[in-house]
Amino acid sequence: MDGPAAVDPAGGEAGLVDVPAERARLLAESARLAGRKSPDITRVREVNRRYRALLPDVTVARSPGTGEPVRWPIDVFGLDGRFWDYENPVRRPSSSRPPDWLAMTGAMRLADPVEHPPFAVVPGPDVPFVVPRILNGPDVRAVLAEVPVGAHTGWAISYFGPKPEGVRLVNLWGTNTYLIYRDGGRGGWDWEIPRVAEYDFELGPWLRSGKLLWLAPGDESATLREGPSDCPFVDLPGRRRITVVRNGLVQHLASFAGHGAG
Repeated sequence: MDGPAAVDPAGGEAGLVDVPAERARLLAESARLAGRKSPDITRVREVNRRYRALLPDVTVARSPGTGEPVRWPIDVFGLDGRFWDYENPVRRPSSSRPPDWLAMTGAMRLADPVEHPPFAVVPGPDVPFVVPRILNGPDVRAVLAEVPVGAHTGWAISYFGPKPEGVRLVNLWGTNTYLIYRDGGRGGWDWEIPRVAEYDFELGPWLRSGKLLWLAPGDESATLREGPSDCPFVDLPGRRRITVVRNGLVQHLASFAGHGAG
């Protein structure tokens, strides 16, 4: 898996920019602005723009249909970044989604110390999973990849294929909405309440069926692999609950609607 390459906040290559230090400075300024009664909206937008530009493009999958790699700008430095703000994330879109890409969700095993930012963070359960209502669709397949985030171990689960008729997708990893598709390529947004009752954590059968593929951790070639043999993501220990970090607490819930509701 590729490392945290990033772009310069002024628009060029990262070159001499100390990305973690610049990120910390921008997060501190964002917090100061948020604490004001009447923050300078122009400055807020500029800070957010510079933060977005720092997000490194991470290879999270490869399309089983086209073979194209999928790279996603992710804050891999920690959960205190505004990328992980569940209700109001600060992100930039992926520029490398192949036409058969459907959705990307995720899971994360937290490690101490856990960040406690002034917003809710919902990185998913402790262990990776699949969503059967999507993966059971004709010609739909998923790809699982490990994505370290600071001291934590994350996993991105991406879905590819034709959109199953009448089936809701799954919220984009770490947010409370997901992309939808309309005729003519025009997109929009919808949302789904995450519920562990609708997840399947038993990955072995999906791997044996060929519906679930995986990338080996540290494999810079991002080669698609099949089957449970040597797959490091099978039968991992951890809670089969949705992790929610908010108000200085770490909770593990059966579902989470967002907007302050658990």
